[in-house]
Amino acid sequence: MATGSSFSATIEHGSDVVYDYSCSLCSEDGRNSEALYYCQDCLHCYCDGCLQLHNKLHRRHSVLDRSDVDKWSTATVPAGPLVRCEKHPGEILKLECLDHRQLCCHVCVSVDHK
Repeated sequence: MATGSSFSATIEHGSDVVYDYSCSLCSEDGRNSEALYYCQDCLHCYCDGCLQLHNKLHRRHSVLDRSDVDKWSTATVPAGPLVRCEKHPGEILKLECLDHRQLCCHVCVSVDHK
């Protein structure tokens, strides 16, 4: 059983709790924090602390809270530059149509690339 400072460090820096949305920045640092916000411009999830940092840098971004969780993207954000679909600006090009040799978002694939 963990006691003393090692126990509090475990609580602070991570746990085995699985959240439906985890903070993107905390995850990159190896911490496990629940995301309470989602930025539609960055396509990242944020906890309270990381949102404060985000908002200092990106004041004009559109941030949603948990009351709008149905509008949060369910796509996992790939590493590297993001390319958004021209037909569906809220979607990321992350699929490939081999017949047309074209990158597609999941909406384009289901509508135009059957």
